[in-house]
Amino acid sequence: MDSRGEQLDKRTKNRPEIARRSCDQCRARKVGCDRKSPCSNCTTARVSCTHSTVASNTAPKQRILISAQYERKIDDIANDVSSIKRLIQDHDTSSGGKRVQTKPSLITQTNIHESPNPLAEYKSISASNGLPVWDYSSHLIDFVKAVLDERTSNDVAPETNGILLSLTKLVHALENPSVARSSPVRAASTPSMPPLDAVVEVLRWAKEHSNFSTIVWISQILPLQTFTDTCRKVYFAVDDYTDVDLILANAYLSCIFSEHVIASGQRSYKAFAQLCRTNLEYGLARLPLLLPASMEVIAALMLGAFNAVENSKATVAWTYVSTAINLCQILGYHRPRSERNIDQARRKAEERLFWTIYGIEKGLSLRLGRSSNIRDSEITLPIQSDEPRSTRLGRIHGMVYDQLYSPASLDRPVAERTRAVESLAQSMRLLINDTHAEVVDATSIQSNDEPDLMQAMLPKCDLVCETSLLALILRARPATAGFMGGISDDCVIAAREALEMHEQCMNHLKALGNDMIVTYVNWAIIYCPFVPFSILFNRAVQLWDIDDLARLDRFADSLRPEASPDDAITHPYRLYKLLCQATRLYLNIDATSWPTDSTLLTDTPAPWMSGDFTKAGLQDGTMDASALPSQGLYDWWQDSQQFMGLLVGDTMF
Repeated sequence: MDSRGEQLDKRTKNRPEIARRSCDQCRARKVGCDRKSPCSNCTTARVSCTHSTVASNTAPKQRILISAQYERKIDDIANDVSSIKRLIQDHDTSSGGKRVQTKPSLITQTNIHESPNPLAEYKSISASNGLPVWDYSSHLIDFVKAVLDERTSNDVAPETNGILLSLTKLVHALENPSVARSSPVRAASTPSMPPLDAVVEVLRWAKEHSNFSTIVWISQILPLQTFTDTCRKVYFAVDDYTDVDLILANAYLSCIFSEHVIASGQRSYKAFAQLCRTNLEYGLARLPLLLPASMEVIAALMLGAFNAVENSKATVAWTYVSTAINLCQILGYHRPRSERNIDQARRKAEERLFWTIYGIEKGLSLRLGRSSNIRDSEITLPIQSDEPRSTRLGRIHGMVYDQLYSPASLDRPVAERTRAVESLAQSMRLLINDTHAEVVDATSIQSNDEPDLMQAMLPKCDLVCETSLLALILRARPATAGFMGGISDDCVIAAREALEMHEQCMNHLKALGNDMIVTYVNWAIIYCPFVPFSILFNRAVQLWDIDDLARLDRFADSLRPEASPDDAITHPYRLYKLLCQATRLYLNIDATSWPTDSTLLTDTPAPWMSGDFTKAGLQDGTMDASALPSQGLYDWWQDSQQFMGLLVGDTMF
């Protein structure tokens, strides 16, 4: 066997070298070549036959040694494993103690001068010093990721484990937004109604208190007599009643049962109000895709939209209100009629219904970032002298989206956008002044009869929404030199006023019960594009503003439910509180250590505020508009939309 191997090896060594390889064309086609010049294949194909030079095999190939590279990688892995072991040992030995919070070290002025790119140098210095690196022009998801990256690698303290886990779920929710939304579930059979004697009592009570704010509001949808007749039709069904009748009756009864509980304190009627809301959702689930155009159908859809808003279902409300506004256009509610024999009382009711739908449709359009189903230029109804504030607010909502936050408006010239911001801000301030006057008038009215507790409360809640909208308008002002981060002082003041008014409303609503707090949160925080938190959140992190951090924490604490657990699904308290906790982790400060004196802010600068930032666009603590980050208004608006979208889904974080 050995001799055969030696002979084979000799034959291999003595074999003559191949003069040439297969021609290039045969090699490309992967066919056999006779190695002639030209070869038979190229001759047949009538192509040029070329041969590459054959590499000599006399010189042995050089073997590349990569063992040193593998050794370095193994050493790195071993070092990482050792570091993990040390962290686990430190955690085991110090789990009973309390971790001491330390403030991030400041950037030295020398390093800023030496770097040709100060912002890039700051990022590298921050990373080397253990500072969390977040470009505040980024989206909210980038901020949460920055907190997770920094804390996951440098902090395993037990008190932060729960926060980090929730933040991880929040990132997943932001990166994978749920498209599907929950919808009403159809009941198995015809629902039961509240007892007849209780219904008769509240119907009479509503008729006697028709001047109450809630009763006046629902009469804008349909006259009270129409609602009463519909309830009679459902309870005394001589003829079969429709699903629309079921919706109207239960929506009206739910409203007046809830109002009766607030006014009289008769808690036994609270269960009847909940039963009517369940029946309302049952009737809405039974509505067909195509509906006949009638005043009653439009009113039913309108009440369905209000119910959806009060259940944190903005997209469901948009479906109802879009259908309702389309039916209004089919019936011509948005245009005056010239018929002489028309019923003027019914026509007035139709106009009130249209303007009520108009107001909520414009608000949802801005809240969801969608184009309105009807343009103001298509509405030819004359504006009444006693135009309600809800209609005026709806008109401003529509103009804010069309002129400031729609995709087309974001590309408008700076001068044109500036004029739009100033005009809309002026209109908004006039509306806020009228609301303040209404609050004063409602407070001064004294009555010996049964008091209307909501008469003074509703305009105060409206002030929260209106001031928040003013902050949103001012946020769209083009950035100029002198505004840190592109946010004007007027915008910051409006955002702070909105949070202050919110605290006042929450303090008053606690006396009215948890149901009113839930209703307020759904309308003032979730329905409206509530941006004061977002504005002050970015400012607090950017400038390390301790006062604004305290405001945000108080705002989150005010939303804490009394009866629900802290981990309730999509509860606003859970989301806002989680972001406040992330901010403290990001800045390495504890809520208990925040100074209450605003004069201490001058002694506590943000970690990136020391040094010379002239080259980065900072001048005397302000930022030049030309040097602002690349985020822009569109990114901020989309980030806010995504953030608010978490409050209408079923995400656990």
